[in-house]
This record gives sequence, C-alpha cells and structure tokens, in this order.
Amino acid sequence: MKKNLLLSTAILVLAISSASCTHEWKDPNTSIPKQSISISNLVSNRQAFDSAGVSLIGKVWNLETWTAPSKTKEGVQKTYTTFILADRMGTGIDIYAPGEIPIQEGDFVRVIGIYRQEFQPTEDYFLNVVDAVSIEDWKPGLGYWIREFEFD
Repeated sequence: MKKNLLLSTAILVLAISSASCTHEWKDPNTSIPKQSISISNLVSNRQAFDSAGVSLIGKVWNLETWTAPSKTKEGVQKTYTTFILADRMGTGIDIYAPGEIPIQEGDFVRVIGIYRQEFQPTEDYFLNVVDAVSIEDWKPGLGYWIREFEFD
C-alpha cells in the first residue's frame, strides 16, 4: 500500500514538472498583452484603449515607406512604414511601423501594437495611431465574411 502511494506521488510530481517545462517563452520585444478588437470599436472607444495593446485585422490603404531625414547617434538613417488599416465599412486607423514591411496596398493583415491617442496642439486635434510591434499576413476565412455580412 505504501509502495503504491509512493509510486503514484512520484508519477504525479513527474507529470507536473514535465508539464511546466514545456511552456514556450515569448520574446518581450515582440509580444505584448493585447485585446483583439474591431477597428470601429477602437475608433468609437478611443479613451478606453489609450496606451493599450491591440490586435486589429483589416485591409492596407495608403501604404508609404519613408526614411527619416536625420540620422541616429550611430549614423544610421531609420526607415518607417505607415499606412491606414481599414475595415469593410471604411473605418480606418493609422498604423506606424519601424522598418520596411513586406506588404502591399490591398493586403489583408493583422496588426499587433500599442494604440496611442495624442493631442496635437498646433492643429487642435487628436492623432490616433497604432505603433505596430508585429504585422502578419492574414487571410479572411468564411467565418469572417459571414460575420461581416451578417447585419447588412
């Protein structure tokens, strides 16, 4: 009896320790706590999501890649990619990403980043932008289109 209890305890400890060792660690530079939301929900609730991690899906519009006019301390010129991510109804949000992103106008993408609402005193309006941490190619499936056309 004592032998069976000791054996079952050893198996339990081994199972718990092996389960905890299989956890996949994420890189803190590329992963952020985020909430998957729609672009229209973000735009209509700007105060609630200010400085929050968001995950958005949509279509790329007005894609631009540009190089900063000034160099960094190391003498390197930084390249940036900006575009508007829009849903089917035309509601869009500005996306800002460091580097040259391999996407094209009209691509469907998932953007993971930090939403920022900043007041621009010179022009008296709020600048709404997502600082992208990750931009992934995304293919809308049948479930997405059913949800999109459900209330038309």
